[in-house]
Amino acid sequence: MIPLDLLRARRQGDRVAPRYLEELWPAEYVLGAYRPGLRLAEARAKVDDAPFEPKLARGLAHIVERSIGLEEVDRRRLTRIRLEVFREAAKAHPVVDEGERARVVAAVASRLKISAEEVEAALAKIHEDELVITRGPDMSAEELAALYNTSLVQTLLFRSRRMAAYVAADGARVKELVRTLKGLGLMYVAERAGGGIRLDIDGPVSAVKQTERYGTRLAKLVPYVISADDWRIEADISLYGKIYKFAEAKSSAPKMAHRDVEPPQFDSTAEEEFYRNVSRVCAVQREPEALVVGNRVFIPDFKIGDLYVEIVGFWTPDYVARKYEKLAAAKIPLLVLVDERLALATWRSLPHYVVIYKERPRLSDIFKYIKPYCRRA
Repeated sequence: MIPLDLLRARRQGDRVAPRYLEELWPAEYVLGAYRPGLRLAEARAKVDDAPFEPKLARGLAHIVERSIGLEEVDRRRLTRIRLEVFREAAKAHPVVDEGERARVVAAVASRLKISAEEVEAALAKIHEDELVITRGPDMSAEELAALYNTSLVQTLLFRSRRMAAYVAADGARVKELVRTLKGLGLMYVAERAGGGIRLDIDGPVSAVKQTERYGTRLAKLVPYVISADDWRIEADISLYGKIYKFAEAKSSAPKMAHRDVEPPQFDSTAEEEFYRNVSRVCAVQREPEALVVGNRVFIPDFKIGDLYVEIVGFWTPDYVARKYEKLAAAKIPLLVLVDERLALATWRSLPHYVVIYKERPRLSDIFKYIKPYCRRA
């Protein structure tokens, strides 16, 4: 995300759209400004002299500066030296000429047993602009343009009243998206839409929460949404005292910086052993397509043919209660494997196949349920 004052957007009627970066040469120019060996002030001066729109140049620079390396300095030492300089200068106040300034620097250097050059460096290095670039940006112009275009969408959504995201993706990607939603504390309602899922999410300028923190969290969600195989974002944006409609989709958006999803990990040894044992005799799909149950996203652990499988281990009471409610409302062919340490009578009342297991599910206990759905691996 970039600061709101660097947002480049086009408004027409009640619509607002980012002014995307479509040519690469501005990105190449800004990347070239941040060369190792230059002071940060020198790089920023070159950005200020860019032969294109200043707001675009500063927006690109804002992203680039997050990826460069600057020389490391001892801030506590610099602060101590500067404090000694101020104390010495106060004795001779006002210090109005170079000769008096040199005397102050020499006195501090003698007291601290360092050179006058080190004192001068401390006076300069306390300012970020004077630090030397030690590592240039490790990205291409194409990557910078993608990051910039993503940042424009994020900054717009920072000012949203509501946001709706349509995603069509495999279970692993949707699962990571939903986990991120929950981890960021975002509130959502889900429903099926075509071949995917629609998520209605409260925006940071809604009546529920009007905080910058919430807006930042919503912006962090964007890379997860645009990582889907297909996606669309719609939002009401509060900007310049007016409400605008914003819409973008994978089919019309430029290249953006999506997030790569790690291969799905097993949540427990019970899941891992179930997959290893059952996959020897049946084709087993891990984290299949996302489902919607009671306006919430539900991604079963496995799918065997048309049969979904969910393993419920021993976990916190709140988690188990939410899991039970979701499973009770699910209207799909479902096999539920339940750790015996849970309340057995309640789980047996579920309108699904239910198998209670000790330590781990055994193939001999569940094969009669999966056999009608089983296809050879």
